[in-house]
Amino acid sequence: MEKNSVYIHYLIGDLENYVVSNRIKIEKILDKDNLSIEDSIYIFDKFSDSLKKTTTLIKLSKEINDKDTLRTISIISSETIAWVMFTFPSVEPVIPVFLENLMFDKRHIIDALGELLLEFDEFIEKPEKLKSINMEIFNMVNEVSMFFGHLSKMMKKGAVEN
Repeated sequence: MEKNSVYIHYLIGDLENYVVSNRIKIEKILDKDNLSIEDSIYIFDKFSDSLKKTTTLIKLSKEINDKDTLRTISIISSETIAWVMFTFPSVEPVIPVFLENLMFDKRHIIDALGELLLEFDEFIEKPEKLKSINMEIFNMVNEVSMFFGHLSKMMKKGAVEN
C-alpha cells in the first residue's frame, strides 16, 4: 500500500460526495422558474470548488502506482468536468455577463470543458497516462476552476453595487 493511499482515497471520496450532493442541490435550483443572481453565484462557487478538488487529485496522481486508483481519479475527474459542462448551459442564459466574459483561452468555456472531458476519457482507458499528465492539462483544469471563481466574484461585486 502506497504511503498516501489513504489520503488519496479520502480525497476521491470527498470529491465524489461533493459533486453528488451539489448536483442534487443544483438540480433543485435549476427546477425553479427563475434563477436569481444568488443562485448563479452559488452554482459557480460549487463548480469552482469541485474543479479545485479535481486539481488536487490530478497533482497527486504522479505519486500513484496503482492502475485502479489512477482509473478512479480519471473517472471522478471526468464526471466532475461533465457535470460542470452539462449544467452550465442551464445557467448561462440568466447570468448578467457579456459573452466575451465566457471566453476561456479564446474559445467558449463549454469548448474548453469539452476538450478536458475528452482528455480524461482517454485517461480512463489508459490510466497510466495520468501519471505523466501534461502540465498544460493540469493548468487548464486549474484555470477553468479559477474562471468560475472569478465569474462568481464578478457577480457578487455586481450584486452588491446594485
